[in-house]
Amino acid sequence: MNLGIDRLARDISYRIDDELQRSGIFFRIFARAKSVESIEKKLISKDYENSNENKKMQDLIGIRIAVYFDDDLPIVCNAIKKRFPFFDETIDEKAINTFEPHRINLVFKMSDVEAKEAFDLAISKYNYIDTTYEVQLRTVLSEGWHEVEHDLRYKCKNDWINQSDISHIFNGVYASLVTNDWSIIAIFEKLSYSHYKNKNWAAMLRTKFRLRLKESELDNRIVEILNSDNKLAKEIYKVDRTLVLHNIFIDGIRIPLTLTNLIHIINAYCVNDFRIKDIAPDFIKSNKKLFP
Repeated sequence: MNLGIDRLARDISYRIDDELQRSGIFFRIFARAKSVESIEKKLISKDYENSNENKKMQDLIGIRIAVYFDDDLPIVCNAIKKRFPFFDETIDEKAINTFEPHRINLVFKMSDVEAKEAFDLAISKYNYIDTTYEVQLRTVLSEGWHEVEHDLRYKCKNDWINQSDISHIFNGVYASLVTNDWSIIAIFEKLSYSHYKNKNWAAMLRTKFRLRLKESELDNRIVEILNSDNKLAKEIYKVDRTLVLHNIFIDGIRIPLTLTNLIHIINAYCVNDFRIKDIAPDFIKSNKKLFP
């Protein structure tokens, strides 16, 4: 049984989805509202009423974002912390000698309208529930493991008593997924370098920046500029992908992400080549963040 807050959970996820879509980052987003049974079970198990820390349950609504690439986790984390009313976080330090599940759990405040709806539907019926929601960040490769672990180990701790060897092997599955996350990025880095050496600029951009780009050809004028100036091509190849995406988020850039527009964004933030500036379309030139 639920309390009718599923729609509110979806609405919050839509707002986050819209913010991330404009960056081109590959991701999947999921939303859920706690059922009555889950609420009551957690309130009892965590014993909020007798806690000396005055804590309340903060995940009445839970949002989960699964990114395709591990290096997008800190980008998305920093972006949504800046674009939404951030409240608290639990981020595990990555262990040096062991592979442990790496939690990135962020807590955000609901807007006044959202908080009122949540209160009317659910919070008024229970004590010790906060008007916040939780966002968990993972990679798509680790997503399945986390789901299995949560439902069949975390929620069933007694089933794993005196089974340390099996539990260790189960953690080993997670370790292999972490290694695979790194391997995928390394493959794309090698692929982008190969395209750079072969002057295949469109493929270089796609594999270097790993973004969800609209179907389009790279402007022939840009191709000619890069073909004639290897120093410029190398400078674009070496651009910090994280910096470009960070600036897109911070400046609220909302333009169609095509190969050509990506070059103009890169040029505006990192390269500043006058030839590329001269051929920028009017809607790029009129953007005060890109052409101050």
